[in-house]
Amino acid sequence: MLSPHQPRRFLVVLLAALWASTPAAADDEPASSAAPAQPYPWRFQFKRQNTDRGTADESTRSTLRLEYFPAAHLSLLRLDVPFPDADTRYSGKLLDPRLGDIKLRADLEAVDVFGLPLTAYAELTLPTADPASLGSGKYQIAPALRTRLPAGAYRIDDSKHALTLAGLLQQVVSFEGDESRKDINYTKLEASLNDGWGDGRFVKLTIKPVFDWEQDGKSGATAELEGGLRLAPAWEAALMAGGLLWGSGVPNTYRRRIQLTLGYRF
Repeated sequence: MLSPHQPRRFLVVLLAALWASTPAAADDEPASSAAPAQPYPWRFQFKRQNTDRGTADESTRSTLRLEYFPAAHLSLLRLDVPFPDADTRYSGKLLDPRLGDIKLRADLEAVDVFGLPLTAYAELTLPTADPASLGSGKYQIAPALRTRLPAGAYRIDDSKHALTLAGLLQQVVSFEGDESRKDINYTKLEASLNDGWGDGRFVKLTIKPVFDWEQDGKSGATAELEGGLRLAPAWEAALMAGGLLWGSGVPNTYRRRIQLTLGYRF
């Protein structure tokens, strides 16, 4: 666990390392989030997530995700339909799901800004949870910018590895909805290092700091380690484990989490 004075120093160093990277040959995002190569413009994913912090926003759940990758102008359209367990504890209850807050997302095509590839996207969260206690009770809009930078390549025996640094800046704000529920206003950052094999395998380490403006800028952060592989030309799987670095009680953080993802491209 980091001391109270370390988070800011840690974040500055991490972001400086990301922005100082020199672009080289581009590499895609890890298999768990990269756009499928043609002829697979669609992807369906099932995510099972066990989370230790029984709250409406971060609790044990299953999620159905449908993604479409258009050919021009937009790079991604996404629909997330979460099903939080009625039992919100870490163990949960897989066979007793409820409807959560549905999310919609649209990504624009990446543009080059002073040599840095930037992708803008917006995410809309709808207060569809039933019962409402399993959701935020608020409509939320979340614009974001993300980027990826090659960080080098190396070879082990016959395997060629490509390292990629990625960054994300996202602002989440609530509007309308249940007036009795608390407002949402936080900034989320992500910095990740991905090691990808050419055959679809990858390992990714991600640090996710969050600043909650409803709590006067209180910060928190989680770290996640994820690995995945391609099971067949159209099938992929990933396993992720995460834990809290600092700042318990900040939105979008949790004490511990394990997540299994199964994906099918078509």
